[in-house]
Amino acid sequence: MRPEPPPVRQLSKAQYDGWACCWCGKGLLDAKGTVSAGISRGSSGVHVLDIEVYACADCAVTPERSNFQEER
Repeated sequence: MRPEPPPVRQLSKAQYDGWACCWCGKGLLDAKGTVSAGISRGSSGVHVLDIEVYACADCAVTPERSNFQEER
């Protein structure tokens, strides 16, 4: 089972805008094999900030989660 993408609040602007991999932050403009990583979820008050995020080919196989802290 593929892990969920990081929450919206943990994404950089480039990751949120779809310019960088949601897992490793690598730019996706020159990346070969960009794929959807799923929906990153979050909100600000009543405003839903959910957005589809993307992953580079390397992270699509084995997402690197070490840059993100689990929110519990």
